[in-house]
Amino acid sequence: MSGRAVYGEVPVFMEEPLSVVQKLGGSVTLRCSARPARTRISWILNGRELVAGVEGPEPEVQVQPGGLFIPVLSNGTLGRYQCVASTSVGARASVPANVTAAKLRDFEPDDQQEIEVDEGNTAVIECHVPESQPQALVRYSVKQEWLETSKGNYLIMPSGNLQIANATLEDEGPYKCAAYNPITQEIKTSTSTDRLRVRRSTSEAARIIYPPASRSMMVRKGHRLVLECVASGTPTPQVTWAKDGLELRPHNNTHFLLSNLLIDAVSEGDSGTYACHAHNGMGAPGTATVLYDVQVIEPPQVRVELLQQEPVWGDTVRFSCQVRGNPAPTVVWLHNAQPLSPSPRHRLSPQTLRVLNVQSQDDGVYQCMAENWVGGAQAAARLLTVPAAPSRQGRLPLIRPLSPDKVLREQPAPRPAGPGPSAPGSCSELPGRVSLAEAPVILSQPRTGTADYYELVWEPRHDGGAPVLEYVIKYRKAGDSLGEWTIKNISGFEHKLTLSELQPASLYEVEMAARNCAGLGQPAMMTFRTGKGRKSVGGTVERPRTPVAPSRLSPPEAPDRPTVTTASETSAYVTWIPRGNRGFPIQCFRVEYKKLRKDGGGGGSEWEVAEDNISPSRLSVQIKGLEKGTSYKFRVLAVNVLGASPPSAPSKAYTVMGSSQTNPRPVDGPYITYSEAINETTIILKWTYTPVNNTPIYGFYIYYRPTDSDNDSDYKRDVVEGDRYWHAITSLQPETAYDIKMQCFNEGGVSEFGNVVILETKARLNQKHTTPETSSHRPESGGPVPRPSDLPYLIVGVVVLGALVFIIVAFIPFCLWRAWAKQKQTSDMCFPAVAGPLSSCQYTMVPLQGMTLVGHCPLDSHVAPNRTVYAPKAEYTANGKNHPHCLPGLHLEDTDCEMECGTLLPQTLSNGHPRAFHYFNGAPAHAEEESCCEPDDSTLELLSPSAEHRDPMLNHALSRTLHLEEETTPANK
Repeated sequence: MSGRAVYGEVPVFMEEPLSVVQKLGGSVTLRCSARPARTRISWILNGRELVAGVEGPEPEVQVQPGGLFIPVLSNGTLGRYQCVASTSVGARASVPANVTAAKLRDFEPDDQQEIEVDEGNTAVIECHVPESQPQALVRYSVKQEWLETSKGNYLIMPSGNLQIANATLEDEGPYKCAAYNPITQEIKTSTSTDRLRVRRSTSEAARIIYPPASRSMMVRKGHRLVLECVASGTPTPQVTWAKDGLELRPHNNTHFLLSNLLIDAVSEGDSGTYACHAHNGMGAPGTATVLYDVQVIEPPQVRVELLQQEPVWGDTVRFSCQVRGNPAPTVVWLHNAQPLSPSPRHRLSPQTLRVLNVQSQDDGVYQCMAENWVGGAQAAARLLTVPAAPSRQGRLPLIRPLSPDKVLREQPAPRPAGPGPSAPGSCSELPGRVSLAEAPVILSQPRTGTADYYELVWEPRHDGGAPVLEYVIKYRKAGDSLGEWTIKNISGFEHKLTLSELQPASLYEVEMAARNCAGLGQPAMMTFRTGKGRKSVGGTVERPRTPVAPSRLSPPEAPDRPTVTTASETSAYVTWIPRGNRGFPIQCFRVEYKKLRKDGGGGGSEWEVAEDNISPSRLSVQIKGLEKGTSYKFRVLAVNVLGASPPSAPSKAYTVMGSSQTNPRPVDGPYITYSEAINETTIILKWTYTPVNNTPIYGFYIYYRPTDSDNDSDYKRDVVEGDRYWHAITSLQPETAYDIKMQCFNEGGVSEFGNVVILETKARLNQKHTTPETSSHRPESGGPVPRPSDLPYLIVGVVVLGALVFIIVAFIPFCLWRAWAKQKQTSDMCFPAVAGPLSSCQYTMVPLQGMTLVGHCPLDSHVAPNRTVYAPKAEYTANGKNHPHCLPGLHLEDTDCEMECGTLLPQTLSNGHPRAFHYFNGAPAHAEEESCCEPDDSTLELLSPSAEHRDPMLNHALSRTLHLEEETTPANK
């Protein structure tokens, strides 16, 4: 097979056929396209190949360029269709597309039901929808009018049930449901009519009327989950939800519609057991409960990989297939679009395919096809074998996994990494030039009303000729140069991401880019600002709840901030103004109160209900039973059938006096106990306050100005209401000292100032980055930044350090000279003397690289093996054995080592003199009987290669040795 075929003709689907539901007699078009352009497209129906043209075995089916056309759908053309893309290197099959006939069955016979509901509660009319392809749309006959969508207090749920919120006597009457098939346009009406009766009860325990019993549900991943729970009782029951024992609250994709639970875009983590609790304080059981067992299902995701590289004929190759999905998918292996069956050469399992003794006929495309009743997916890898060769060095790998198709959902979430080694291989399978993907188009608005999250939505642009594998998204808070990017990697099939855990009223910057097999493209950039949120009594920011969609099915808006006026010594009037009811009338108001502590302690009491079930026609209420000398705050909530609104902003602090006198003003001011500059523009304060005579306070004033200012008008003031004992002063100037002082206040006036603290903000961090040409590394982000005031200290430090270095450098040569002088003096006094009587025939040898020359080593043919050797420490050694005699004044130590011949070079002692070794022709005991031999010239030449290159110290030692020999020779003679 040619190299061109290896790299350029692997089929890659650009569009696969999708399942279709159509009525008999209608027309159907299935689309399919693949790369490269010369790919041949064919079709399979129920396992049999279709022939192009109208004269084939199935004349009702026409195979056309770019798709398949069924002009008239009949029973013979229903079934499973697959598109097959073929090139010279193999064939690849698409995921099966089912062509199904639309239908709508009749309603099952049913008896008439009479439904009772307490007035003001929610009524449920059930509809047992018949089997339909596709799912039928439900309609209701209400007061002689067909209701197709939700309207007013009538809600048509996804299950087909009709919920009537806040049922009244006007809602009594007959109800009938019908099913409508949008494809066949058929309408089937139920055989029975249900009748609703609304009753008035004085009191009745809470009970759940729908569902009548616990049940299980399955929901597809990414779809909306609606769990219905309708309770009845007098008074109207309160309904709460819990998942796996934990209470659920509105957040992000979780919200409530009436008493029903809605979860948008469910994920695997939404599987579990959900409990609906209803209670109204009446009856012995107290709480009614119903359970839902929810299972999130998803279509398969497939990833296939061939584990052997460069196989040759006769090898065994193995493919691995990683499949995920719920329910567990069934797996089929295909070779060139043909299903494989177990055989002696093919070993199959859902996870592994092994092909034994591969030959050339085994080349081609291998697929792992996975299906469950939710959907299907496939992935492929290519096998190319070669004959066995003596050497395969330098041959490129010929087996590579195929790149993912754009329309397939077979790849798991991409890993957050740069383009790996497989990226070039994936691009090499695509024809033509593949470029980087263009930056996506961000559709989200630059401002959001939410304080802690942001919905980022985008759409792709030109993908550069290769499918987008993933989107890399980075975001961080703007204006903070040292802030780290938060990086998210999103699948190329996703076009939405929720950025969570954001700070209120903050500006964020976003960069995102698309990655294909060619690498990461140019980024798209934007900024957005989060909402402010609302401040609670303690001063902390409360995250606004996610608005319920649609808005007409939301609880009312929060009323305006209430005002409080005196009614009597122990009561007060709370007055408010309501806002929008969002489509459902307000049923009542609720007023809550909170006590403020007198002693300045933190926290205070929790919010408690002061008055409940206030008629919607009343916008003021008298709160009785207030304690004298106690301060209160009040807030108001509006309630309709959809639930309670968010609480209003708390009122100003109200103090119950019991007379016309007001509280005296506070005496002592707060005491600042802690202050810290956390950055160049922010200072954190903490303080304590001890009241005098239990005088209540409403809050604190914080005054601050630059220290170098003498003008009192430069003071700025921050107000801290309530009983919070810390505060952050923001928007300050960098590297500036501030005077800070505090007062407390109430309706009687302000206190004296407390203590004054002076604190300097931090210097602005240096944002200039050192270039690689001037520095090998960048300074760490958290390091200190030098200030101009530090310059004198820096100069003094450099001068002192330089003086110390100069003294040390000057002292080192002096010490070395002293040591060298001492060693020289010692060596001159203790030069080894020659123990006599000695033979005048001696050789002076120097070892190589400091190795001691002790032992036997015949230097040449003139030296006998049984010569006497003096060791480096002037030890007398006969035939390599220690002798009791040694040179005078020197210590003898045992030495046992061997000398290698031919390694004699001058060795310098520590005092600068060469170390000399004397070899004599005989033992000293026989020195008089031995005749002296003349020195061997070859040995002298070895010791001294040339007179002019000889070391001066070595010359001195040799001359001194020869002089000693001349003095001792006449005496011996």
